[in-house]
Amino acid sequence: MGAVVRVLHKVLVKKFYERNVGLLFFVFYLMFGVVESNQLINYHRSLIYGVLTSPVFLMGVMGVWILYSAKYLQLVLSELAEPHNQFLKDYSRLGKSHQFWPMLLSVVMMDQPVLLYSVFIVGVGIFSQQYVAVFLVFVFHFARLVGCTWIVLRRINSLHERKATKLLTSIQWPWKKYFPFFYLGHFTNQLPLALLFTKSFSLFAIIGFMQITTDHYENRTALMGLLFGLMAHSVIIFESRRLEETYLIFVRGLPISMIKRFLFLSLFYGVLLIPELVLLAINHIVWFDLLFITLFAVFYLVYQHTRLFRGSLAIDAHTTFTFGLFLISFMLVLFKLYWLEAFVLGILGFYQYERDYYNFEASA
Repeated sequence: MGAVVRVLHKVLVKKFYERNVGLLFFVFYLMFGVVESNQLINYHRSLIYGVLTSPVFLMGVMGVWILYSAKYLQLVLSELAEPHNQFLKDYSRLGKSHQFWPMLLSVVMMDQPVLLYSVFIVGVGIFSQQYVAVFLVFVFHFARLVGCTWIVLRRINSLHERKATKLLTSIQWPWKKYFPFFYLGHFTNQLPLALLFTKSFSLFAIIGFMQITTDHYENRTALMGLLFGLMAHSVIIFESRRLEETYLIFVRGLPISMIKRFLFLSLFYGVLLIPELVLLAINHIVWFDLLFITLFAVFYLVYQHTRLFRGSLAIDAHTTFTFGLFLISFMLVLFKLYWLEAFVLGILGFYQYERDYYNFEASA
């Protein structure tokens, strides 16, 4: 069993942390770096008490934990589909117990950041006699870890079958899809899980930040939540570019002007962001602000998309750039300069698109 654990650690656990070191560092900075050192203990004590005493807050945190599980679950399932990992088919030859425990240990290793913080939540909960909340946290983690292990094992045991099982039923569009919406059809059909969790995290982030109460009208809280949601779309952006280079190469030969291509791309991301924009609209964001927020959100995603025409398609470099852009945008939002960033990103996005669209293949 030790040899099996080492193989799984190298193939799955190590690769997960290598690919997500930027994300984990960013979350660590948000949790421990933005608060003054002399207020750090009080901050986290208040945060944990909020989790233990508020059912809504606890459900929200559980939702974040599920999204984290989906993050490593997505990586594991994608690795199982890689040709160089087909040796994992032999894993299905092991007995059920010999399959379960090594895989559960691998899932626990990938879940370490969540579990370590949960230890403090449980400790504070026991000290403050919040036994019901502690029990719910314990049961939730147990069910989540066992459920993720079961999903992975189910996929491994189906590798030898002609048709692998899907985690989420795909959505087939019954009508003709025009070019800008072909991307959406790809995600609803081929990557419904990634789309579902991206939109769920995005909407949850907006709702969470809009719970911050102010004594006057303030759109920056909603924008901060939207920024976190836009950052979560980095996977969607990368997969859209990979779709273009895999199945849509022929589109480059079509007689379509660059302006029209750019507008098509902007339309796709505008449609993709409809749930977030509707959520902002029903939460009384004034129409003038909503217009600039829409431009900001669309060009934020379009700019990242057009940047991927420069160099090669590498998810690690794309993720690093995403966090850098997020930090810059966060500061601009604090100073209410998001409207300026919207125009800058739109201009830079079109410039990159026109410059690199036909040259990508040569530089890739």
